Amino acid sequence: MTYSYLTITPAVRRPIIDIIVKSDNYFAIYPMLIDSGADYCILNLELAKSFRIKLSKTAIKFFGIGGEQIIGRWGVIELKIAGHTYKTKVLFADISQFGHGILGQQGFFNHFDIKLSYQKQTIEIEPVKLTN
Repeated sequence: MTYSYLTITPAVRRPIIDIIVKSDNYFAIYPMLIDSGADYCILNLELAKSFRIKLSKTAIKFFGIGGEQIIGRWGVIELKIAGHTYKTKVLFADISQFGHGILGQQGFFNHFDIKLSYQKQTIEIEPVKLTN
């Protein structure tokens, strides 16, 4: 499936796509930045609260852009991307200042082949078969 980069300003474009996030009783369309430098998928903590997602008791400390420490908790959510639906473990953290979530290595890149073309401003996403 092919998506277009999102225009933030005339000079700034980013690989942000809308995906569907689902729990047992709720769903939402949520913008997510494709970030090959992120180890995990990260969603806003408010989403976990709204969806009543059970989170791990242990807090995970990690560093975001600019070296700022962020504290998150693990939870499981269902994602629908490029027509492919799957459950995955993600970090929920207070990232409301970003205005979008993060699609990282575990939970996204391990499920899809991704081709980013800055020149064409396109994102190609194809599901892959996972092997155990």
